[in-house]
Amino acid sequence: PALEVTLNLTNQLLDLVHDGYDLAIRLGHLKDSSLVARRLAGRVPYVCASPAYTAHRGMPNSLSELARHTCLLGNGDEWHFTLDARPYSVRVRGLLKCNSGHALVDAALKGIGIVQLPDYYVSDHLATGRLIELLPELRAPEEGIWALYPQNRHLSPKVRLLVDYLAERLGEPGQVSLAPPIG
Repeated sequence: PALEVTLNLTNQLLDLVHDGYDLAIRLGHLKDSSLVARRLAGRVPYVCASPAYTAHRGMPNSLSELARHTCLLGNGDEWHFTLDARPYSVRVRGLLKCNSGHALVDAALKGIGIVQLPDYYVSDHLATGRLIELLPELRAPEEGIWALYPQNRHLSPKVRLLVDYLAERLGEPGQVSLAPPIG
């Protein structure tokens, strides 16, 4: 409870040692590096759209049909799938590109287009029917959520406590809140 955290949210890859960071949280597949990685949790990307969008524009039945749809893009223009039991990526185009998953899910809910986002953004909306999963048979496999820190730096007790806390909280199914439990 007494741990103070300075949080810098960015999608840029930072040099932890050079920039003086104790810890980074990275998502997806890690590149080889000199950093120590601890898996905190997993995330599954879903391709989905609102019922209003699919009623108006139809549902894609294959990856090639995504080119005829309005895709809502995050940081990149590649969406990930599983095709013939292997990872497969497709470049998509769209009219909206945004680095906020919350804004992208809001646009999808409003029927603006199709989005690929991790489960923690869309699972509640899929459960209530506000979003529909598209191409479920091609869903990409789970990706990691990782804590990274320099291997040549002694991990301080405070940073270790934070990493343990994140692993505990993020590893719980459906848990996305980092607030301490009440009670």
